[in-house]
Amino acid sequence: MVFNMLPVFFLLIIVISFFLVFAPMIDHVFYLDHKIEESTDLEVFIIILVHIILVGVLIYLFYYTAIKYMKFFKLNETYIKIIDLILAVTLVGLQRNLVHKLRYLSNRHPIRAELII
Repeated sequence: MVFNMLPVFFLLIIVISFFLVFAPMIDHVFYLDHKIEESTDLEVFIIILVHIILVGVLIYLFYYTAIKYMKFFKLNETYIKIIDLILAVTLVGLQRNLVHKLRYLSNRHPIRAELII
């Protein structure tokens, strides 16, 4: 039982360390902190869409290149899904600028502005 879990932990360490290196690079490409007030809502929305698409493409590319190596570990399909979930949550969670822009747009939403007095 312990020997079945060892490859899962090994792969998780590799995946998380890979994204700890590449996620800040992606986040830095979309840095818009001090210029966000000068940008229109449409520009911010387009930047958010491109950011999310790039994150999705990175997850897709990593998954299909890592599948070759996951076959060597002979993992159960459930373990592979767990690794995918951790991979996606880690990558999206490391995108500080994406969260900042989403929060900015949600605060400027017309319905929310009507609800907040």
